[in-house]
Amino acid sequence: MAVSIEFNDETGTFSFPHNPNSFDDPIDTNNTYFPIPYKNHHMVVSGGGNNAKLVVLSGHFSGSTRNTDYESLSKFQFSNELQRLYFTSDRYYLGMLSQCKKTHSGGRTNFVDYVATFQTVLAILFGDTERITGVNAGNITTFVTEITGQHDGAGDIVLADALGNEITIKEADLVGNTYFRYSFVKMIESGSGLNISKFGVIEVDNNASYTSPTIVTTKTTGLLKLDAAANISTVTATNTTGTLTRSSEMGIVHNGL
Repeated sequence: MAVSIEFNDETGTFSFPHNPNSFDDPIDTNNTYFPIPYKNHHMVVSGGGNNAKLVVLSGHFSGSTRNTDYESLSKFQFSNELQRLYFTSDRYYLGMLSQCKKTHSGGRTNFVDYVATFQTVLAILFGDTERITGVNAGNITTFVTEITGQHDGAGDIVLADALGNEITIKEADLVGNTYFRYSFVKMIESGSGLNISKFGVIEVDNNASYTSPTIVTTKTTGLLKLDAAANISTVTATNTTGTLTRSSEMGIVHNGL
């Protein structure tokens, strides 16, 4: 288990000098139970699937860099960006470090013991090695994380996958903003220093570098997905020109079961 953390926008990374001694990786169903007063049964409300996870890492830092290592890890609590928690070179959870604390033990003067809690946005574990081949190498449906392209100036853009999910970008929102970018999830600034996660984000801009993107409202029937073993070419786009750049996490390793 080689654990590391990095920002989703790749502006910062942290690799654990020693693998954590242990980590909790729970699986919780998406069910809520309501007891009925004075009865011997209860109601169950189920949304299907699994809840997002709280992954708990327990370990230590040692030697002359022990305090610096702890400070480097704990700074991720103050980031507004989504982060990737890697367990191997290509398997990771997507979310945020929600808590990092020292656990003081008597007699361990050359060590810093820590417990770090990582809150995921999804219960699934992603893999990114297969991006080059463009195939979802996992055994369950995965999400397309990003698609970028250019409007041809004629009508609405419709992004569609083979599973019936569609994203429609209105032609009126593309006037003066030829380029578009679809993101599976992003942290969006909502004012007063607050950032909120948003799924299925469409940004438009007048240049391919997206230096000043504008978020636009879309008509959607779900988030773009790839079935197991499906190729990213199954995602189509209407009224676009040039090369449509498709990116995906390509291969959920397992569904947590």
